[in-house]
Amino acid sequence: MRELAATGFMSNCARQNVASFLTKNLGINWQMGVEWFESLLIDYDVRSNWGNWNYTTGIGNDARGFRYFNIIKQAKDYDPEGKYVKHWLPELAKVPTSKIHEPWKLLAVEQERFRVKIGIDYPQPIVNLWESVKENQKIYNAALKG
Repeated sequence: MRELAATGFMSNCARQNVASFLTKNLGINWQMGVEWFESLLIDYDVRSNWGNWNYTTGIGNDARGFRYFNIIKQAKDYDPEGKYVKHWLPELAKVPTSKIHEPWKLLAVEQERFRVKIGIDYPQPIVNLWESVKENQKIYNAALKG
């Protein structure tokens, strides 16, 4: 989101991860995401933006129910050395590659060593990725039953 705010751009993969996180983990209405991205993207295209959000939220032409991105796996697959993370989150610059995608798991001694205090320099997670998906899937399934 820092990249989007600073440059007006975000890769398609990152856009889909954000859409998944906002809708499947935070339970935010997908239309709010559409509008936010529309307001910031320099390469905004109504078909791509709405199409990506529809795809990710499971309501488009290729709807497959409640699918979501495993954000940690995606980060490790597409940014294995954490260069992208460290660029946009300089407060994590000293965190080693092995821990860069889950900094909230750093022990207190590691936080001291890597000069990042979770909850001070970098925020605590606002949701548990796995529990939030389960809760939002229940809501999704209940809505389908009508």
